Amino acid sequence: MGLFNTIMGIFSYSDDSDSPSLDPDSPECKGERFENFVIDKFSNNYFDIIERTHSWNTNKKRFVESSLNPDFTLRYRPTKEEFAIECKYRSGLTPDGMLEYCKPDQFIRYKKFMENKKIPVYIIVGFNGDDDDPDELFILPLKEMKYPTLYPSIFKKYGKNPEKNFHWKNGKLS
Repeated sequence: MGLFNTIMGIFSYSDDSDSPSLDPDSPECKGERFENFVIDKFSNNYFDIIERTHSWNTNKKRFVESSLNPDFTLRYRPTKEEFAIECKYRSGLTPDGMLEYCKPDQFIRYKKFMENKKIPVYIIVGFNGDDDDPDELFILPLKEMKYPTLYPSIFKKYGKNPEKNFHWKNGKLS
């Protein structure tokens, strides 16, 4: 875990009088750890973070509407192209054998964000393993997705080695 994640961990999970600390196994903590895992795979030499959604603790005190947007909006420095990513960690499939990478209302919201901002949105899914070290990683281009759930035969086509950094080439994330 990098220095940034260590510092973020101290601030994100610190106990203050206004907010009880979260259980480290809570969905909010797992989600934040996975977000940190993902953003660490974007080199500071090539990518700028334009926006990042607010933490659970911030939203608990006073909800920030932009937290409904994808987790990060990034810029690829060499071409100035922008795109957004939503990070989702899943430890398994639904009982009917599908990957639910987001809820239907989120799916609609992310599609609207993509249309309004006119930038691509990618859903980065960590699957199995740990939230900060998933066994598998998938890059789902939202423009190609028709539903918020996918069968393995579909999402496996979008696999990426979780040990490798992300790259931007010809307007696509890999």
